[in-house]
Amino acid sequence: MADALRNLATINGRFAPTFAKTMLATPRAAGEAEAFAAHCQAMGFEFTTDWADNNIPFVAPLLREFAKPRGQIRYLEIGAYEGKNLAFMDWLLPARLDVTVIDPWFDEALNPEEKYHAVEPRFQRNTAKLNFDNLTTRKGFSTYELPKMLEAGEAFDLIYVDGSHTAWAVGVDLAFCAAMLKIGGMMVLDDYWHHESEIGGPGVKQALDRFHAVFREYFEVTSVYRQVALTKTKEIPR
Repeated sequence: MADALRNLATINGRFAPTFAKTMLATPRAAGEAEAFAAHCQAMGFEFTTDWADNNIPFVAPLLREFAKPRGQIRYLEIGAYEGKNLAFMDWLLPARLDVTVIDPWFDEALNPEEKYHAVEPRFQRNTAKLNFDNLTTRKGFSTYELPKMLEAGEAFDLIYVDGSHTAWAVGVDLAFCAAMLKIGGMMVLDDYWHHESEIGGPGVKQALDRFHAVFREYFEVTSVYRQVALTKTKEIPR
């Protein structure tokens, strides 16, 4: 309750109307989380976390509406972990996605937690069961990989940002993703209410608030809850 009150007290005023609409007026997809859980069990996925399951009633109708007028969707995901969100996207929008994933998993110098030795193989086993048109995996940190992708002329319809929680890294992710997002495309940022990163210092919220303060004329705020969805309305001069 204390965290919820702090979040409400510190909400970005520009996001407040959309937050109210999302929480009070937007239809939620009743039963979607349970249906996806049953799908995961039937498929025999090896997921060990349920971090994002509470997002499903909000994000499922948002993504379905986004996909309605589109054919194939170029999709970028930053921070794949075991592949659970990829499995959700494959379940929600079957045979619609051309996917690129960025994740460092275990890195001896910068991401040396031993648990990642087991996470990457689980990701490989889980994603082997998916039916994407294409799945490209870039093993590395998004702050290093995104500049290469921008230089190569990559462009995406839909981007999901759930990598580092430090404000610096999130700011880099948002800047490069905004440049590679097509007009009319949408990027969804997870963990908006993280005021402080796990390693200390400012977190996700500060990065997104400042990004939107600078670039708000180029984006429509589409949805705000634990995640924030921004739809690109025009190209950003750069």
